[in-house]
Amino acid sequence: MSEFDAIRRTKGLPVTADSLTADLRAVGVASGDVLVVHSSLSALGWVCGGAVAVIEALLAAVGPAGTLVMPSCSGGLTDPREWRNPPVPEEWKDLIRKTMPAYDPARTPTYSMGVIPETFRTWPGVVRSQHPYLSFAACGPAARRIVDGHTVDYGLGDGSPLARIYDLDGSVLLLGVGHESNTSMHLAEYRVAFSGRRETTNGAPVVVAGKRVWTQIVDVDCNSDDFDRIAAAYVESGGDVRRRAVGAGHALWMKQRSLVDFAAEWMAENRGRLTPGEEVTIRPLASGDRGEWGRLRAALWPGHGRRELEQEMDGMLSPAETERAFVAESGSGALHGMVEASLREQAEGCTTSPVGYVEGLYVDPSWRRRGLGRRLVEEAETWARSRGCTEMASDTTSEYPDSLAVHRALGYEVTRSSQRFRKGLRP
Repeated sequence: MSEFDAIRRTKGLPVTADSLTADLRAVGVASGDVLVVHSSLSALGWVCGGAVAVIEALLAAVGPAGTLVMPSCSGGLTDPREWRNPPVPEEWKDLIRKTMPAYDPARTPTYSMGVIPETFRTWPGVVRSQHPYLSFAACGPAARRIVDGHTVDYGLGDGSPLARIYDLDGSVLLLGVGHESNTSMHLAEYRVAFSGRRETTNGAPVVVAGKRVWTQIVDVDCNSDDFDRIAAAYVESGGDVRRRAVGAGHALWMKQRSLVDFAAEWMAENRGRLTPGEEVTIRPLASGDRGEWGRLRAALWPGHGRRELEQEMDGMLSPAETERAFVAESGSGALHGMVEASLREQAEGCTTSPVGYVEGLYVDPSWRRRGLGRRLVEEAETWARSRGCTEMASDTTSEYPDSLAVHRALGYEVTRSSQRFRKGLRP
């Protein structure tokens, strides 16, 4: 946002360090607090002094006895196979892994975190954790206790600064942002089992014994899509989330421990399930689905023209018994997921003929983790079994790094080709 936009959006007087300190105290921040902050400077309107003023206000609000914490993530130090915005050519990736500078807490900048965390990272007295791309920065008496010992694997779990804030009964401040940025709720994902929970692997360059090495990192596949729902349920249950207007934005304050405990219980009970009124029917693709199917298919297969997509749909609707598509339809008539399946004479890694083939699976992001993907694939498998198939196959590419975990969760095994999966179908 430009300076002109910030001025235009600011009603009344601009935010200053003093006015922000007063607002923070009013919303719940107290002297001596351990406070983890997620922020957006632009959301606050025009702030006199910018990020420096915000940090001064935060430090004044917690006082000398308090500790201020911010995420200082550096997502650019990850395996390039994970990159989406933008992706890089496949032939670049090995070179990137070999030459990317190793993580250095003092030098590595934050990535897409905003100007407040990036300014805080180099603030006098701030210390930073050692995780190569999920680091936290802290300033105050408890800073070392919070950032030291940050484990590389499971970087937002019980070996992370989030867990140390939990131990210290700290608080969360969302300054100009919503609960989708509330990293503390990720801690709940590590502490409870729920339907759809799976692990992923990544990589990053780190320094070990003075030498740069590329290390593999194991983690939980985190998801913040339902954080707003969790927060709303938390408030409805009596959870204390305080809100105050700050400039053109707002501040939300809450205790971290009670929120994380509630989120863990909510995830165990609700993730992988539909909420009341969200019943979904899995059915074959129909001719009246052209608009919705085209939208879903374009999201799965970007870069292809409308004509190409329509031709493919015509094939799925043809009387031939070699291709079928299935969709997930809610009571409103909207489609929230799709899968395409086909029959093939043979497929690498399979020993029978014909072989059922999962061509493409897509679920709207806001409907993921509710079992729709599993139900769609099971419908495709049922169709293939009815056509005499005793095996099912599926392919993936490096464009879909979560594919391995998804296939394994659905009972598929990797064949000798790292891009091919298979599954035996019960009669």
